[in-house]
Amino acid sequence: MKTFKDSLKESKLDDKLDKYVADEIRKRKIAKHVVNATDDIKMRMSPNKPAFKFPSPTGDMMIHVFIRPVGGLPKGMKKSDIVAYNYQLEEK
Repeated sequence: MKTFKDSLKESKLDDKLDKYVADEIRKRKIAKHVVNATDDIKMRMSPNKPAFKFPSPTGDMMIHVFIRPVGGLPKGMKKSDIVAYNYQLEEK
């Protein structure tokens, strides 16, 4: 049975990976603002291909990043300013 501390460790790891992926998107200048869309499972389904892949911080897995534009932008923002992302980990 998982303890509360174990579940906190998992959430901290997820938060670190989310930040790592968001920083990579900004570093590649794909978007200025990013929105995590991990609940959007359709984004990762078979017809869609990842926008890019890069190694995880430990180097033993690859992170496949899926990106889609966000609808309903505020006034003054360009379509390329904000994107939603999802990712999945795969063994090398």
